[in-house]
Amino acid sequence: MNYQDDIPEDDFFRDIRRIRKNSKDDILDESFKKAEINKGIGSKEKKMLTKKPFLKLGVIFLIFMLIAILMINYFPWVYIKYDAEYGEVQEFFYKNFENERDFNYTEIDYIFKSPCTNCSNYTNNFIGIQKSDFTTTPKQTLNHFYILGILGAIFTIFAIVEKFKDFNKEFVSIIHSSFAMGGVLISIAIFLQNIKFLSFYLVFYNNFSFIEASNINNLIIIFLAPVIILFICFAIIIISSTVMKINFKDFEKIIKKQITKKSISEFKNRRKQ
Repeated sequence: MNYQDDIPEDDFFRDIRRIRKNSKDDILDESFKKAEINKGIGSKEKKMLTKKPFLKLGVIFLIFMLIAILMINYFPWVYIKYDAEYGEVQEFFYKNFENERDFNYTEIDYIFKSPCTNCSNYTNNFIGIQKSDFTTTPKQTLNHFYILGILGAIFTIFAIVEKFKDFNKEFVSIIHSSFAMGGVLISIAIFLQNIKFLSFYLVFYNNFSFIEASNINNLIIIFLAPVIILFICFAIIIISSTVMKINFKDFEKIIKKQITKKSISEFKNRRKQ
């Protein structure tokens, strides 16, 4: 009689199967716990990503609106310096082309004069910017920043209400992205209104010889408020685009999660059948 014949095979293999099953259950339980922990951490991170920037974005819109109002109304729009026959002229001009000394300079009138009809190029110089631009552009820019401020206020109110209401995640993502897109569109409109103050330099240097021919030497023109406004527009576009990007990623995660749940549900139904 062999030694192997004394081993009860049924009990032996039963024990082996039991050990394997327990090992698998332990591995599955451990994997499940890790998944739950990661899920909890992921949800917290997701909540931090989706909640914090949105409330701040509305406040940022309001802050930018206040800065723009101060810039447009109280900050110089252009600094002009040149040498005339009677000496050096240095002056800051504000909106409506007003200066602190309330003095009218003939040379500056010539520089910003609108083109006349039936004139030669040597009797009149047009550089792409008129005095009227310092009246119409500030008004248009202010109106758009007011709209941005209203958008920011509504955005902030919605974000506060969202803290106390259990809105659908997809709905929240769409609303947040819509507000951010609104900020981008308004910024682009403001940018297009003020970009002429930078493109001015192309025409200015092209016609510089005509200006010197009228005894206006060493002319320097620096736009101040318009440049700051353009930087504000860039900042709003970057911040809003970042929020939209975060929102898109969250929305993408939600869709993937729903697809995964649907696939698991279909798999379970097929197994039951």
